Amino acid sequence: MPKAGLALLVLVSALACGTPTAPGAPPPATATAVAVGAPFSCADAAGGGSARANVVAVRADRNPGFDRFVLEFDGPVPGYQVTRQASANFTEDASGRPVALEGSAGVLVRLMPASSLASAPVTVSPRSTVLREARRIGDFEAVVHWGLGLAAPACLRVLTLSTPPRLVVDFQT
Repeated sequence: MPKAGLALLVLVSALACGTPTAPGAPPPATATAVAVGAPFSCADAAGGGSARANVVAVRADRNPGFDRFVLEFDGPVPGYQVTRQASANFTEDASGRPVALEGSAGVLVRLMPASSLASAPVTVSPRSTVLREARRIGDFEAVVHWGLGLAAPACLRVLTLSTPPRLVVDFQT
């Protein structure tokens, strides 16, 4: 990274979804560097690694300027594809049943190779400004799908964080 780029880095704490830190508590053990003002994009995103991981926690929250969806893993962030779509209608893996989520637009999050632990939530309904509903619509043959229902099409920002490993999808409000 060029020196100019390094000057634009800011530490974003490992706190996802605005979880507060107790007064006087030490900062989180690790942080991830993210460019200041990391832009939102009205394009699909992909990345991650090739190691298999389990989804262990799912959460969503409203933040100033964006809504956040977080998938937490028990290992490195697996390969992912974040694909925008014109509706909040999805197809459940294996069964082929239609799934209609709250909202008029959607995003499909595909994780591979991955699976979900039984203790991980299967639905999250933050009813935030943009992110209205999130539901696991598949966990079949090492591929996990999450459908996200949005109030309207929105630009997004995809980040990976470590300790614990997380995939974060922010929606511009």
